[in-house]
Amino acid sequence: MKIAGRVVKGKNRVTKVFPRGDGEPIVIIAEAVSDISRVNDYLKIPEPPVIVKAGEPAPVKNFKDPGYQEQMINYNARQMAWVVLESLKPSDIEWETVDMEDPSTWLNYKVEMENAGFSAIEINHIGNAVLEANALDEEKLEAARQVFLLGQAAARKSTSGQSTQAQNSQSGTPASDSE
Repeated sequence: MKIAGRVVKGKNRVTKVFPRGDGEPIVIIAEAVSDISRVNDYLKIPEPPVIVKAGEPAPVKNFKDPGYQEQMINYNARQMAWVVLESLKPSDIEWETVDMEDPSTWLNYKVEMENAGFSAIEINHIGNAVLEANALDEEKLEAARQVFLLGQAAARKSTSGQSTQAQNSQSGTPASDSE
């Protein structure tokens, strides 16, 4: 695919490097997840219970049901954990308690990172890298706008005015002969 002549290929990636005392830094790569719907291969979206209200012609879904709301919180947490785990796949992390085929283990990634020695701040940086790889924040959009506008200004500057002398005047007579 090309946009304005530029070949677009590859997903957005964000790299974080964490120094360690042994001299060898830990490199974490977060990559955008192209198809979030794949999480539904493992998780079923909860359905609210249906209630029948007097005077209503049809049953109504009860989105305020506490059990349903708890299920949605659980679903959303696991869905976000799946996005984190999918985004971190290029980092080649070997999880000990996380199994990508088992949604009940997905939330373990944070505990594993803590147990491996990552600080809370480092874990937040990794989470931010995942968010940055998967979303454009206003700061990134503004930076892209500025680069684009600088390019547009440079293009206008290089093409403003005539670069050669006119060969003919508007009347058709040679420009060098007209007064």
